Amino acid sequence: MPKSRRISRKAAILLAAGLFGLFIYIIFEAVPGVIEKRSIETLSRVMVYKTVVVDPGHGGIDPGAIGQGGALEKDITLDVSKKLADILIQSGATVILTRDTDNMLYDPGTSGLLAKKRQDLSRRVNIANESKADAFISIHVNSFKSDSSQHGAQTFSQPGFEESKKLSQCIQAEMTHMLKNTKRKPKEVAGYFTNKKTEMPSVIVEIGFVSNPKEEKLLVDPGYQTKVAFSIYAGIVKYFAGQIN
Repeated sequence: MPKSRRISRKAAILLAAGLFGLFIYIIFEAVPGVIEKRSIETLSRVMVYKTVVVDPGHGGIDPGAIGQGGALEKDITLDVSKKLADILIQSGATVILTRDTDNMLYDPGTSGLLAKKRQDLSRRVNIANESKADAFISIHVNSFKSDSSQHGAQTFSQPGFEESKKLSQCIQAEMTHMLKNTKRKPKEVAGYFTNKKTEMPSVIVEIGFVSNPKEEKLLVDPGYQTKVAFSIYAGIVKYFAGQIN
């Protein structure tokens, strides 16, 4: 078994800054006019040695919300989560994905969809708590079938969890600023299992409405997914940098 090697904090920061600089250059080229020029050092330094759990909602036999054009929430959340994970890793963070394939987290012998969903959510929470992560970000897609005009990304946190509220505010602010298609505000809502049971700042990010035909097309577009992922990342960075709006 190969031995792990720890480099100095200064070396890690410099390495992360260099790699992240190249990565951001690629994003600038892929997403022109959206991501404003920022200090690479500021963006990357605060993430070194941070552990972030990224949770792609749904999966496997649970498709989540389904758009009029057939887009599945489980696929969108996995795509965006992987993009977010890549950005976080390039910045020097440790990332744990609760799933990286189209699956749910339940025992093979579990019967009934409800029981499988409950076990799946519990497993996601356990992954986060056992890792002693610094933040938990759960990616989801919203739906409002009775009103297809509803649109826009929005963050949700558990009432009474002040650090989760701050993280939620930071992510919402960056999504509003970068995506320029949402005026929604961060919201505190009781009852979301992952927000309630995780032991670190935890936020559910509903990245848009798949029930809105126009937004559904955006949500399956790889370029737009990159914008969404980077806006979430920027919010995480601002939170850890103490730049609370």
